[in-house]
Amino acid sequence: MPRVLACMPHFFRRGAADSGMAHGSNSDTLESRLEQFRYCLKQLTAVLEPARFLMGSPGRIAHEHVEPVPQSIAGEITVVTVPENNLISEISAPPSLNASMWSGPPRQLGYECRRVFAQHLGQYDFYLFIEDDTTILDPSFFRKIAAFYRAHGEDRILLPNRFEIFGPSHHGWRAYLDQPAFPNHRAPERPGPAELTLPSFDGDVLFRKTTDGIAGAYIITDGQLRRWMDQPDFHAPAPEATAAGLDPLELTQLPLGGSLPIYRPAPQNLDFLEVHHVPNRLSALKTPSSKLRGFINSVLQERFARIRANAGHPLPQD
Repeated sequence: MPRVLACMPHFFRRGAADSGMAHGSNSDTLESRLEQFRYCLKQLTAVLEPARFLMGSPGRIAHEHVEPVPQSIAGEITVVTVPENNLISEISAPPSLNASMWSGPPRQLGYECRRVFAQHLGQYDFYLFIEDDTTILDPSFFRKIAAFYRAHGEDRILLPNRFEIFGPSHHGWRAYLDQPAFPNHRAPERPGPAELTLPSFDGDVLFRKTTDGIAGAYIITDGQLRRWMDQPDFHAPAPEATAAGLDPLELTQLPLGGSLPIYRPAPQNLDFLEVHHVPNRLSALKTPSSKLRGFINSVLQERFARIRANAGHPLPQD
């Protein structure tokens, strides 16, 4: 059974008017941040817990059937945070959750996550870094990653696609983020095939090489972790990077510092490997929201036109 160690950097500023570390998260209330944090942990533990349950009933409530069904993956979660400025005390932590306190700069929490990984070298098959507002919903997530590395080796990185749910309260569309990425979020171009494939139940899944290296989460193997630990900027950001004004919070999300080619599921297979950015905040910002609504309206108009035409109703005149 593959084993996973997940590390989640977590920060919530207490005693201030704002929350979060920067940008969008500083507008969230304590209640919304707490709800998102709980949801992300709950979904992630449900994927990593080694047991599932099969429920049924012969028709009488007193005779319901509950049977444990073994899971094909198991793992533990460590929340890496700073003293006081966190929401650990507000959640009911599952047994598999550990909290690691760090007194360093909050924007370098991701580097402390790497050090936690290094402390457990050789003990896990996969090491997952995932932000505290991002989660995994797919129980086969890690099986897909294992299949990719079996087929294509560990001299390349597989990243998930990150999505948000965009739309009004009663209707939603998946909006995928990060591609193309801001220049500071891009990895160096590395040699490797432009495309890779992996057989699936409904045909080959296509992966494309990309320099878009930020996804709110990354997953590396034990061998990749061992290789990464030899790089000089594994434990702290490189001085030249910080001197250039690059944000350590973003730098820490680039697996192996961009030293290996990065692949993601291609547009026709976006949902093969994905993580959910739970606040759904980025797609709701002014510019993307306006463009998304324009595309959605055009799609809906086309759909309604086909429905009316197929039903034999005349289309309304402009």
